[in-house]
Amino acid sequence: WSPLITTDSGLFNNKYMIINHKTPRIIEQWASSIKKRSPELMTKFYCNESILLATYDTLLIGKSEISKYFISFLNKKNLRCTINRNYTQVIDNRSFVASGIYTFEFLDDEKNNKVEARYYFVVKDGIIINHHSSEVPN
Repeated sequence: WSPLITTDSGLFNNKYMIINHKTPRIIEQWASSIKKRSPELMTKFYCNESILLATYDTLLIGKSEISKYFISFLNKKNLRCTINRNYTQVIDNRSFVASGIYTFEFLDDEKNNKVEARYYFVVKDGIIINHHSSEVPN
């Protein structure tokens, strides 16, 4: 695994990076699993040393911290996630970055809420190694 920012690999040369709009299967599965509201299930998408940077939390490192985050985050009625737009940058045959916009919907005091957020996932060998999510500013 080489770093994402490099001066000699040509990583940012279009010849080496394929960009497409197809949402990767792991990201689709992640989004559809939100409605199950299971911290254990959500944590399985992440490697042991994963990093999660979420809108309303500190930098979370490792499955234990990420699991604790999901215990709180998933505690919403009728929670679901929809991918609105996705752009995937294929780095090599083992890794990619998926970036885009998703919407979380849930009930709060019996009122429907929608929160649109930006995201990126870095995936290597079929598991999330880094995830950033932040609410889109109003």
